[in-house]
Amino acid sequence: MSISSLAPRCVLQATAQNRVVLGYAVDPDRVAPLLPDGLVPARHEGTTYVSLVGVELADVRGLGLAVPGVQRVPAVELRIHVRPAEASSGLVGTWTAQAHVSRRLVAWGARRLYGETIAVTSMQPIRREHADHVEVTYRFDWRGREQRIRVRGERAPVPPPPDARAHILLSPDWRFGTARDGTLLRARIKRPATPVHRVQEHHVTVQWPAVYGDLGQLLANRSPTLVLLSSSAPVTLHWRTRGQG
Repeated sequence: MSISSLAPRCVLQATAQNRVVLGYAVDPDRVAPLLPDGLVPARHEGTTYVSLVGVELADVRGLGLAVPGVQRVPAVELRIHVRPAEASSGLVGTWTAQAHVSRRLVAWGARRLYGETIAVTSMQPIRREHADHVEVTYRFDWRGREQRIRVRGERAPVPPPPDARAHILLSPDWRFGTARDGTLLRARIKRPATPVHRVQEHHVTVQWPAVYGDLGQLLANRSPTLVLLSSSAPVTLHWRTRGQG
């Protein structure tokens, strides 16, 4: 019996905490060659977004059950906002160019089930609360060098801005990957609208080309177009399907 025959509708449930999203607007024509077959850049006002995301998943449940040893999972991922080349425009989501996590089981599941590029490394998420602000930092090691993302925001969260860019970056509807045979995979991801902390400042200390290759080269020396820091929110990842839809 194959794993697909046992597939439940929902694969992963968790609470996404201390979520940092830095969105970079790039030229779609420069991003397109970096995508796998079957995906094209999703365009918004003539640009495509590449987002660097740090998140800590808590209360992780796989297939409806608590997963021993992975109740709290920090992750940092660099993703391109995409759509299937031959599908309806409503199928818009993200393709993960490279992710880093601290748990081997999580990395195995992401590779096996969703065809994502993911590496295991030491990682240290830090949240500090002060009287008037909150500060979230993600640090991870890559080939002996520390990479760091730090965002500082107002302490009290507010509703997300009525900005299409904020919705694109915070709530993509789909995750795309590629199976070993090259077939496109997609999975529905659901998260409710969540309050955000108004960002006061941010710092990104990443060796872009060394960590992220050609895509990192595009982002070196760039400043993000939009930076978001969100409160806790539930997230649900559904089972993968094959093809463009």
